[in-house]
Amino acid sequence: MDKVKFTIECEMEGRWVPHFLAMLFYMEQLGNWGSSREVGIMADGDGDFRPKFTWDEKFDNQLLDIKPVRDIDGDRLYDAG
Repeated sequence: MDKVKFTIECEMEGRWVPHFLAMLFYMEQLGNWGSSREVGIMADGDGDFRPKFTWDEKFDNQLLDIKPVRDIDGDRLYDAG
């Protein structure tokens, strides 16, 4: 497998940042441990969790082809495995 390095720029309300980063940190830990778990964050669009992400546009066309492995009433799980 080829590793790809990319950068995502994110803007969100400050109170969400520690929770978002904790989620990413746990994802990294799971990878280091060789363990699989579902990891998520409550994306409360009615509240103040309204992140804005910017990344390299070369990935945009690929995103349209990615389908979740599970979608239950909008609760989605994505898995590349």
